[in-house]
Amino acid sequence: SGFQGIDWRNGYAIFELDAAHIQRLVDAGWAVQTDPIRQSALEQWRSMARAAKLPDDSGSIPGFSCYRTVDQTSADMQTLAEAFPDLAEIRDLGPTWQKQQGNPAGDTIKALVIANRASPHPQAPFVLMAAQHARELSTAEIAARFAEYLLQNQAADADLRWLLDHREIHIIPQQNPDGRRQVENMATFWRKNQNTTACTTGALPGIDLNRNSAFFWGNPGSSNEPCSEIYRGPVPSSEPETQAIQNYLETVFERQRPATDMTALAPDDAQGLFISIHSFSELVLLPWEGLVGGNENNAPNHEALTILGRKFGFFTDYAVARWQLLPPAGGTTVDYAYGEFGVAAYTFEVGTSFQQPCDSFESTVWPANLQALIYAARAARRPYQTPSGPEIVQLNVSFDGQTIDISGQAVDHQFFRGPVSEPPAEDPVAEIVEVVVSLGVPPYLAEQTHTLAIAKPAVQVDFSGRWDPETLSAANDLLFAVAVDAEGAVGVPTATDLGNAVFSDGFELDLIPSTN
Repeated sequence: SGFQGIDWRNGYAIFELDAAHIQRLVDAGWAVQTDPIRQSALEQWRSMARAAKLPDDSGSIPGFSCYRTVDQTSADMQTLAEAFPDLAEIRDLGPTWQKQQGNPAGDTIKALVIANRASPHPQAPFVLMAAQHARELSTAEIAARFAEYLLQNQAADADLRWLLDHREIHIIPQQNPDGRRQVENMATFWRKNQNTTACTTGALPGIDLNRNSAFFWGNPGSSNEPCSEIYRGPVPSSEPETQAIQNYLETVFERQRPATDMTALAPDDAQGLFISIHSFSELVLLPWEGLVGGNENNAPNHEALTILGRKFGFFTDYAVARWQLLPPAGGTTVDYAYGEFGVAAYTFEVGTSFQQPCDSFESTVWPANLQALIYAARAARRPYQTPSGPEIVQLNVSFDGQTIDISGQAVDHQFFRGPVSEPPAEDPVAEIVEVVVSLGVPPYLAEQTHTLAIAKPAVQVDFSGRWDPETLSAANDLLFAVAVDAEGAVGVPTATDLGNAVFSDGFELDLIPSTN
């Protein structure tokens, strides 16, 4: 009761408790102390006048100028779709519980789909979902800002532009808008949806949407008590919000493993990635979230999932685990996405508070998670393979119309796990032996490539070389590069503009040089 999250850096769990519950813990031998910073923030939030809490015309949640309301989020995503009609569209996924009941205050769950519709290339899917739990304020903002960042910066950033050609990114900023409106209107710690038939006599109505999915429904970490914060609902997928997401994932992902076989591996070359953003505890969590026990109950693709998770850990400084840091949670969307489709699936528990202060959100939470999400998009084509390979962290080119001079830096050590001993014991760090470059498309699609050998292989290398491509055309406005290590692992692609290029057909492009 009252569990909020953990602080693994300092070794304690965080609860909101009354005096009776505190005494029960003390009597049981636990050390309990008040966190003065969290307590002060909680009292400040609760001391606001009711009028100050109610939504106003600012479009922000009162007391948190950095977090948009449900209405403002929806309006801003619509504005993006209208501003970039060839790159973005809004899709309606289905009604919330309140809307399904005919309540005009109910909402439609929406996704913003970002991809270059004119691209002739395969576009691997990446689904990002946020705000499943209403009180976790920063999550929807991260999703909305990620959409804005991709679209508003792609024209000037080759590493974003190629993603829109080769990925289909589905962003669901508000999966539980009915619940979020309760938070906007003073229900500070509302977690569940707004199904008012559950817990009709208590203070915690609704159903926990992250315990309601069909996979591992009813397992430990969920409750059959309607007034529990982790009430799983009367049957699997009972809630329209859950049905909307599960039905939508059916249209986005291919089935790449048999869902009825808990031991069946997804193939190494499976594509697709799903991330559900929650808060808080600074964690990256893996399937199976709904199983108890230790490594014997890890998912079939656990090691590959963990390697990608540790890449995310590098960017966020979050601990990466399945079972060592949090108890199980039966019926999560992440288990459904991996179990049904075989896609790499993760929960991000971002930040250090449900009501993350805006200053730390802006300085730490948002920039760290942005980098992790960009890497996720880059890895979505082969999430079980490319994270084992090196990254190009710097790529420079100069081009005189015929010869391309190439230089940069590659690394093969960008992993972080935190205080976790789950397998694999070792990260796939190996010496980098070559860099492969191509024009117009990544090397795996290119008809012509060029290899830059590394004279002194190491886990961090500078590279340089020259390339005289056999053919050039106006379609070759980007130079792609991937690094390869001694184990044969090929990392995610990086791209840069060729600059003010003059091609053999006489066509000139005034491109924007960039270093990525």
